[in-house]
Amino acid sequence: MARIEFDSMGPSGNIYAILCLCREVLTRLEIGELASRVFNSAGSYEDALAIVREYVDLIDVRGCC
Repeated sequence: MARIEFDSMGPSGNIYAILCLCREVLTRLEIGELASRVFNSAGSYEDALAIVREYVDLIDVRGCC
């Protein structure tokens, strides 16, 4: 599983920025499915992150330091 680091308190913490980071490591089918699930199913930021974590190992660098 690909590892993606982001800063939940910085610009990379935006869900759109996170999806862009995912796009770099996922195939076209996977990123299409992921984006669709996030925008159609997630009711909150936390829900969106939970969906993203099904596809990539999402590491919040703010939380580790």
